[in-house]
Amino acid sequence: MGNIISDIISLILIGTVATGIAYAMKLIKQLQELRGSRAEMERFVAEFSGTVQRAETGVRNLRQAAREGGDDLEKLIEKAQLIRDELHFLIESADTMASRISKEASGVARQIINEPVAAAPSPTTTMPPAYKPAVEAPANAPQPATKAERDLMQALGQLGGAKS
Repeated sequence: MGNIISDIISLILIGTVATGIAYAMKLIKQLQELRGSRAEMERFVAEFSGTVQRAETGVRNLRQAAREGGDDLEKLIEKAQLIRDELHFLIESADTMASRISKEASGVARQIINEPVAAAPSPTTTMPPAYKPAVEAPANAPQPATKAERDLMQALGQLGGAKS
């Protein structure tokens, strides 16, 4: 009987060792797969790191380009504001000149309307050699500031002199 117990214990021990060996082989296989996955994971991490570095470089370049573009845009805005101010000044000056010309033209038109119409000049009659205003301008009347204004006033005066 001692041999039988010894044989049973040996069989149990052989079964346990065989099961252990089977689990060890399974574990070795899983470790090999894990090592293969590890290599793949390292390759993935390296690629991801490179992608992150390229993205950071792209963001830095984009920020720099935005700063430069913003500076250029700011300069253009400043130039546009200067031009707008100059145009505003020119428009105000043109309005002032137009008002003056309008006042002068309406004054000349009133003079023409109020003056009696003279007989039509004969073909032998010559026009007066120089402009002589029919009515002297009031002392407080604004004086033409530019040559263009003076020329216009002279032309309007000649127009008024020719009709009278």
